[in-house]
Amino acid sequence: MEKTVQVHVHVQVHGAPAARTNDMRVSGVEGSGRRCYEERAMSDEVDEQGRLITENVREREFEVDHNFHGWRLDQFLANRIPRISRSFAGRIAKEGDVEVIPRRKVKAGTKLREDDLVILREELEPERVQDHEVEILYRDEALIVVGKPAGMLVHESSSVRLNTITKYLERAGFDEGEPVHRLDRETSGVLVCAAKHKYVAELRGMFATTHPEKVYRALVHDPDGRWQVGDKRTITDPLGIDPDSVLDIKMGHGDLDATTHVEVLGRVDHAFGAMADLKVTIETGRQHQIRIHLAMQGTPIAGDKLYSLDDEFFMAICAAPDNEELLAKLPFDRHALHAWQMRMAHPTSGEMVEFEAPVPSIWR
Repeated sequence: MEKTVQVHVHVQVHGAPAARTNDMRVSGVEGSGRRCYEERAMSDEVDEQGRLITENVREREFEVDHNFHGWRLDQFLANRIPRISRSFAGRIAKEGDVEVIPRRKVKAGTKLREDDLVILREELEPERVQDHEVEILYRDEALIVVGKPAGMLVHESSSVRLNTITKYLERAGFDEGEPVHRLDRETSGVLVCAAKHKYVAELRGMFATTHPEKVYRALVHDPDGRWQVGDKRTITDPLGIDPDSVLDIKMGHGDLDATTHVEVLGRVDHAFGAMADLKVTIETGRQHQIRIHLAMQGTPIAGDKLYSLDDEFFMAICAAPDNEELLAKLPFDRHALHAWQMRMAHPTSGEMVEFEAPVPSIWR
């Protein structure tokens, strides 16, 4: 069932408090920036099982600068709000409470003027603590190493406060526990956390400079047999933000050096077609590096909503993440990338320590 999002939009002549700059791209307007101010009002309750519930109210303001003068409201919203389609933006404009000052009729096709201010208010569904299975892989005075499940954020976001690794550590009694590096939401596997505040800076510095050795597993679509068991390959395509995508998070060809090493461990027969099981290591840590490098080979990671299909699909599933018709186009409900092994120097002893998170059931 599609997630219900109640939206209220208010448009007024520019004159509200100054908005802070958010450097995100706007498709169709070369070189223009997006200006957005976001506020959140949240309240906490407890449900009948004693689980914490968070009410989320998100408010965003968008200035209409000269680049957007004359744009339709739905077109403007689709370009200013990441990951929504124009049709969904039109629904927001149609179903929301929209007012324009100087007063004029408001609909999806309402023409905006320079110096208008669009205020978007979203009342999101209450957040409840979910039963994510987080495994403690290792623990001592300095380190807590967990097996992060797919679908769980590492840190809080504007709409997720409770279902994160940071909140899990608090609930588990690790009051000073703090993740020291990141994994994408849908990536599972080894995640290193500092057990005490005094180790946070040292560990983060280690991940930023000496780069602990990380080994990933990936299942990729490979109907043409491009990856055969025993093959080894190094991918060195330079990366950057994809200039051909309307999505400001999508990577593509660019100017940043990136090196990815791949070894084929096996092949998998699946209802969605043949797949290859890959062992992957990286020398650099660019955004989405493994995902985009494998997609560039014509073998995207299975279940990758951003790189295995097109921009329109990604925007649609972000707007309706529970839509069964959209989910049916994916072999899994997460992308098949797993942080399998890690080798690093222990922050107190200096000795090399190794951690491994068992591969999830989709590999079996």
